[in-house]
Amino acid sequence: MNIKDKITQARERIKELEVMISAWESTLPKKKFGDKNDHVEPTITTPAGEISETLMSGALRDHYMKEHREY
Repeated sequence: MNIKDKITQARERIKELEVMISAWESTLPKKKFGDKNDHVEPTITTPAGEISETLMSGALRDHYMKEHREY
């Protein structure tokens, strides 16, 4: 089997897999637009309120750790 045959066979297999994935996805319950999947993002409480750990670990850390009250 030469390279062109292997590539053709791989493309056919990809098409088969795409059909199988499409059929499987059609059995999944539909989510409303904007609904989150089953992913839960851990949060941290800061003086400015709750934020995700992702934001807290990044460049916004200093911003969220300051008091933002006007007296």
